[in-house]
Amino acid sequence: MLVFGGFVVLGWRRGLDRVRQAKITALGAGAIAVTIFGSVLLPQWVSPRAASITRDSSPCLLLLLFYSLAGQLVTWVDPHVEMWLAHLDKRWAAPYLEWCASQPFGAFVFSCLELAYSSYYISILFAVGALYWCGAQGETGFFWTVVLAAAYGSCGMLAFVQTRPPRMIGEKWSAHLPSGKVRAFNLWILRHGSVQANTIPSAHVAIATACALALIQIGPVWIGLIFLAVAIGIAFGAVAGRYHYLADAVLGILLAVMALVGGTVLAACGVVESKR
Repeated sequence: MLVFGGFVVLGWRRGLDRVRQAKITALGAGAIAVTIFGSVLLPQWVSPRAASITRDSSPCLLLLLFYSLAGQLVTWVDPHVEMWLAHLDKRWAAPYLEWCASQPFGAFVFSCLELAYSSYYISILFAVGALYWCGAQGETGFFWTVVLAAAYGSCGMLAFVQTRPPRMIGEKWSAHLPSGKVRAFNLWILRHGSVQANTIPSAHVAIATACALALIQIGPVWIGLIFLAVAIGIAFGAVAGRYHYLADAVLGILLAVMALVGGTVLAACGVVESKR
């Protein structure tokens, strides 16, 4: 809860308008309420197994609350960072995406990447389900340490580095990339559930990759590799759909690796509970 508390204080110190300050305070209080309810109150009302499942899945809600809270701190756009990111994409991503789009299979590939990107919204819950399916419920503490570190590290940067997603900056080269119903669905979700700002590193990529790496560490490895393939698809989909810049995706992967290393060290020191 230190992360939420720190960002609530940051929001008040930045002199935001009272509406934003109220939203930030409410989101921080909501995170505290979720934590207290799941760890203290719920076990008194339901069976131990039901309480365990609820507690182990509640960080999904914390993740959403933190993303919304950090989004309230977005008040401007850094044109220099935005131009630098767009320049890198025009050099390193545009040639490959334009080539793919020009091929007979281009529309199919882009639809698959859009579908991969949309899989993010269920991949976290499936990852928690995989822990239970493998009988590794005792590793949820380690799992969420890694995943939340990646989530807070990526979403938290909204307060400090603020840019628009590439789909919003009027790129000429990407205007004619293939579209479709899956893309329309993804854009609908982003219109209604996004803070309309770009996370650097990409939260989608960082969180999905962190899930996969944590599952690989916990085992069995083959399950983690399946989630890693999904994470790679999300990374490619994020860039191909112009939801994120190439640098966002690369930094998201690096952040996930750092989160895994940090979680492993904390587990080895006994700070994070792990039965491995």
